[in-house]
Order: sequence, then C-alpha cells, then structure tokens
Amino acid sequence: MRLKRISSLLPPAVLLSGLLVGCSQITLLRTQELREIGSKVDSSRTQIAEIQKSIDALSLKQGGTSSQMRADLTTMLTDLQSQIGRLHADIDQTQRRLSDLSQKLDRLEQRKVVISGGGFPGSGGPVGVAPPYVPTTVKVVDGLDLDHLFNQAREDYIKAKYDLAYQGFKGVYESDTTAGSFKEQSLYWMGECLWKSDRADEALGLYQRVLQEFPSGDKSCPARFKIGLIYNEKQDEARRNQIWKDLLSACPQSNEADRVREMMKH
Repeated sequence: MRLKRISSLLPPAVLLSGLLVGCSQITLLRTQELREIGSKVDSSRTQIAEIQKSIDALSLKQGGTSSQMRADLTTMLTDLQSQIGRLHADIDQTQRRLSDLSQKLDRLEQRKVVISGGGFPGSGGPVGVAPPYVPTTVKVVDGLDLDHLFNQAREDYIKAKYDLAYQGFKGVYESDTTAGSFKEQSLYWMGECLWKSDRADEALGLYQRVLQEFPSGDKSCPARFKIGLIYNEKQDEARRNQIWKDLLSACPQSNEADRVREMMKH
C-alpha cells in the first residue's frame, strides 16, 4: 500500500520540476556572469601586484631619483584600483539580482502548488476491508509570478542579454498553461531574441508559430512584418510580398502596415 501511495505522488513532482527548468537555466546563466566578473577582479589584482613590484624595484635601483616614472606608475596603480572598485560594485549588483531571482523562484515554487486530496476517505465500510486510497493531486495555479518573470526577461532583452532573455521568455511560455497573453507575448519575444542574435532562420520559425498558435493575437501583425523582413533579407521577394499582402489585409491600420507601404515604394 505504501509503494502505491509513493508512485501516485511521483508524476506531479516531475511536472512541477519541469515547470521550473527555465528558471533554473536563468540562475545558471547569472552565476556564470558572476564568475566572469570575479575572474576580471583576480586579473586586476595580479596586475596591481606586478606594478607595485616594478615601483619597488625602480626605487631601489635608481635611489628614488626617477620621480616622473614613479608618478606615472602611481597613476596607473590608482586607475587599476578604481577599476577594481567598479568591478566590486558590479559584483554586488549581480549578487543582489541573483538573490532577488532566488526569492522569486522560491515564491514561484511555494505559491504555484496546490495540494488537495490524499488519504483514505470514509470509514463506514466492512470490518477488515481497507477503504480505497485517494491519491494526492498536485496542480499548478496559472498566472502566479508570470508577470515578474516576463518583466525580468524584458529587462535582460533591453540590456542586450539575448541568451538570458530567451531563457526567461521560454520559461514564461512553458509555465503559462492558459494559452493566454503571456504565452503569445513570450513566444514573440523569443523570436525577437533570436533575431537580435543573428539567428534569422530560427527566429522565422518562432514568428510563424505565433501566427499558427495565435492567428488573431496582438502579435500577429508584428510577426507578419518580421517574417517579411527575413524573406526580404533572403531576397525571396515572392514570399515577402505574399506575407506583407496578408499583413495589409489583416492589419490595414497598424504601424507595421504603414512601414510596409513605405518600404514597398522603393
């Protein structure tokens, strides 16, 4: 009986861990960023030590007569110390962001899981006959913390951290089980991250998925426009003209339609 109870709990736990994979990838990327900054600090410290040795050696060799050289080396030392100060500030900022992200992940894990059921309901059956066991069910409450995760991914995109932003948007897309606005928006912005990373073919596939999954969504017009731009870069005028014709028909008053009309004049 205990083995059956344990096996009934495994699938929901696996489901929950799958939803948090995207968030874990974000944490790994941020940890890598922190390690790179730490390497820069170690390198700068080594440079300072070497320059200090040079200053001491020159002082002993020339008896302190080369005041200009000492001044130049002292200036270099001061500059390096300033650089280390800035790197420490960057490390502190990154550590704060990692801490904030960890707290968000904790809230996501704690608030999104609702446990119900479980146990042996009813006790009025025949003596000696075990009542049926009702397995514990775990379900995900949609929408909690998706706004925070989406905004974090947008912030990374604005800072040109496209790989990190892509993972953030991907996590939102996979976590939004309602097929709502977050799912459409995150799918489109995943394409934008790939587009900015010069991965046009992969971006094309995501823009096309936006049209397939959300043909009348808010991002259908921008997706059509970006598909046309990619075909234009590929010098595939036939496909470009067809997708932009669809855009003009579906979104005649949109900004994208105005841009298409302007571009088609040339």
